[in-house]
Amino acid sequence: MVKLTKVTLILSSLLICTELLSSKLTSINHEQHSKQVISKLNKEIKTVFNDALITSEVLKEMTLLSGDRTICQQKFNQLSKKLLETYSNVDGLLYLPNGIVEFAYPYQEHKLAIGHNVLADQNRKRGANKSIESSETTIIGPLKLVQNGKIAFILRKSISDENGFIGLTSSVVYLDSILTKIEAKLKEFNVQHYTIVGYNPDSTLDADRVISSNGSMDKTNIYKDQLHVFETKWDICISPNSFDFITRLGVFLSLSAFLLLIFGLINYFNKYKDADKQRHNLQKEAHTDFLTGLLNRRGFESKFDSIKHHCHVGTIAIFDIDFFKNINDTYGHDIGDIVLVQFAKICSDSIQEDAIFSRTGGEEFMLLMPNTDDNQAQAICEVLRQAVANTPLIIEHQQINITVSIGIASFASSDKMETAVSSADKALYLAKRTGRNRVCVN
Repeated sequence: MVKLTKVTLILSSLLICTELLSSKLTSINHEQHSKQVISKLNKEIKTVFNDALITSEVLKEMTLLSGDRTICQQKFNQLSKKLLETYSNVDGLLYLPNGIVEFAYPYQEHKLAIGHNVLADQNRKRGANKSIESSETTIIGPLKLVQNGKIAFILRKSISDENGFIGLTSSVVYLDSILTKIEAKLKEFNVQHYTIVGYNPDSTLDADRVISSNGSMDKTNIYKDQLHVFETKWDICISPNSFDFITRLGVFLSLSAFLLLIFGLINYFNKYKDADKQRHNLQKEAHTDFLTGLLNRRGFESKFDSIKHHCHVGTIAIFDIDFFKNINDTYGHDIGDIVLVQFAKICSDSIQEDAIFSRTGGEEFMLLMPNTDDNQAQAICEVLRQAVANTPLIIEHQQINITVSIGIASFASSDKMETAVSSADKALYLAKRTGRNRVCVN
């Protein structure tokens, strides 16, 4: 009788331990698996919205480079066509002087948006004002587009100069365009129960912000985290798949044969889980341009803000490859990308260690030179200009010669980056207007 009682107690303990261990293993494996899934999703999503950021930034910079701080419809259409051909993840571009849609591309698909005032629309103005008031890159959506009723995401960039607000540029990415990538990645990792919620300050309903949802949530075991799309955060919840009988049986048999070892593993996994939580922090936004390996614009802005704390003066130079559009038109965008990479290498190999070189969009690059005055900066940039002009690029058995126009402006520690960049832009404009392939100082 006593023996039977002991056997019963041991079997009961084994069953209880089996269930506990199964749940614990599920929780730990689910957390690790979820983190891996989220990391992959972050990369997939950033690939899409990097295109949106670049296209909006290019439209913004082209507007600022124009003498009257505007862009005509013909130029907008030409530029938008080229941008959408190059950055295929973007489904539409809008130009909104004073917050009112004036131009849209492709026209037929987005023409009903023309005349729409996002700053007056109760369903748009909070998100639009956030883009104006903050330098952060914000992704609004999902939301229903006024022009065609499609569900999409909008990335807006505010255009302003020393005289104040000029307008907005908007890059549109349809939900279907990104949903295919998200669901394919989740399917690849066998995630069956999940919910992803986007960001829309103009909506108070959680249901309106749902990007994708599938299966059911196990309230006792949900992994919650955030996807980081630039400065925008999307909430994601993942619940594990069902733990089947075969797995429970395997754990039970393992416990029966290696009871002490399994208890040791439980203790190890508990310690590992606690230590792992302490080691992991939220991932920082990437500050690197994916094509050239240089800093991107956000990385450049961060370096500028950091350098100002210990640097009283310095200079900024803006580089623009001359007639780069002709290279893309003649040789194709793949060759154009290689030209950008080789141009970046030529310049990087020739700059000083404390200088910061970055690609800020398209064929435009910036060089930050701390503790350097105008004369020193002009000498440095002249060396770079000559290096570019005297170095033929050999790409697929073709020789391509390029030149670069450079505009320089100085700044003090009290200056804002926008002020220095605007001043350098004027010098760049002068360099282009007076014949290109030259260095001009403002």
